[in-house]
Amino acid sequence: MTDAAESPSAAPTSRRFVFTTTDADVLALEAVLKPADRGWRSLLGYAFVLPPLVAVSWLTRNAEWPMWFAAFGVAGLAAWQLSRLVLKTERKRAARRHPIGKGEIGFDGDRLKGTIGGNAIDIPSGSTLRVETDVRHLFLLAEGKPAVILPLAAFAGAADMKAFAAMLKE
Repeated sequence: MTDAAESPSAAPTSRRFVFTTTDADVLALEAVLKPADRGWRSLLGYAFVLPPLVAVSWLTRNAEWPMWFAAFGVAGLAAWQLSRLVLKTERKRAARRHPIGKGEIGFDGDRLKGTIGGNAIDIPSGSTLRVETDVRHLFLLAEGKPAVILPLAAFAGAADMKAFAAMLKE
């Protein structure tokens, strides 16, 4: 293999990556960065179901069981729609926090330079680079800089991605 982007043993200064990041990649980054922060979403059920149920029980206190059944069904549907709206809004906010789109990034001397979705990325070697991984992504995080999300497709395979992450962590 002569292409440096496909060689797992290549030095980081010779690596270039061409890739495309999507909203799903950003959500994977958010899951890695804030695993404990997702707990508030479990409260959506209580926050959106209990108030309509209390209102329904008060409004239908003298009604027969079919009315109760219909009212609780409507309250449950409203709560489900509200929780979907909140989660959709959270996904959109996450996508705006990180650049997505076609990207090309590589090491230029001691700097990590390139573009992602038209946004210039320039991370100097002096900055502390935090490397995080999951099964399908390599995340490069530098203080005050946008996160770089390298999907598995940017590498020759999972072993190449793990080797490159290990090399960066050294």
